[in-house]
Amino acid sequence: MAFRQILNLEAADALIMTGHNLMAMAALGDFCRHKRLLAMHFYHTGAKPMWQWRVIYRVAQRCFNAITYPSDYVREEACAIYPPIRNMAWTVRNPLDREPIVTVAHRKILRDRLQLGPDVLIIGNAGWLLPLKRFDIFLRVAARVSVQLPNAQFVIAGDGPERESLRSLARQLGIDQKVHWLGWQKDMRTFYPGLDVLLFNSDWDAFPTTPLEAMSFGVPVIASVLNGGLREVITDDRYGILLQDHDIDRLANATMAAATSDGRAMGLRGKQRVSEMSDPIAISMEIERLIAGDECG
Repeated sequence: MAFRQILNLEAADALIMTGHNLMAMAALGDFCRHKRLLAMHFYHTGAKPMWQWRVIYRVAQRCFNAITYPSDYVREEACAIYPPIRNMAWTVRNPLDREPIVTVAHRKILRDRLQLGPDVLIIGNAGWLLPLKRFDIFLRVAARVSVQLPNAQFVIAGDGPERESLRSLARQLGIDQKVHWLGWQKDMRTFYPGLDVLLFNSDWDAFPTTPLEAMSFGVPVIASVLNGGLREVITDDRYGILLQDHDIDRLANATMAAATSDGRAMGLRGKQRVSEMSDPIAISMEIERLIAGDECG
């Protein structure tokens, strides 16, 4: 009731709801009834029982005139769970700023912070330290890489419940002195430009932000994702390396190649790819069309 009262005080032309919330859907009443969009951003399998997703989408079908997803992967998941939404389900990518080409000055910020010299190779990752994010794979690849590239250092931006177990794993692997735990960062613009390679691993990701943000800075991305939409951006080796499994040897070899020779050209192609797919102006226009009902069946 309080939520509905707050809504009724707003002189809004349209409404965008981010994420699934049955109580919030029920509270919408007549507010912007014919100009509503539901923006989903999470994967479905394993997150909730399928019957719950069907209930959510049955209600959403009545409440909204369009539902958007950041990747075809999660859109197809949703349509398979509840086929009646197919005509109102659309893929709309997450927008990303067009970042400048990384300069020597940009790269120096992170190195100065970590007290690392210009000849050090920095391989990093960022995100929640959760089991499904597979930072254990990152550390195991780091251990392989450090044998061949003794000047490599590894940085992790983020935090979470797996932090202590991951630090313990780094000690077991003998790389604890080479791994820098940065915690949460207020401004990732001081993080990504300092990397030579982003190494990203995950079991589940609807459309992972970390590798896309790194690509927007021209950082070469080496990734392994078991389930998710990243393959819609990294469609082949021109834009990055994406594996369907967590193959430590292949990830290590690809990381070393990107760090020492092949990375810059791949990073620039990846930057152009992300700029085209995640253009904020084009995405805002698409959302406006969907809210207005111009694209809806």
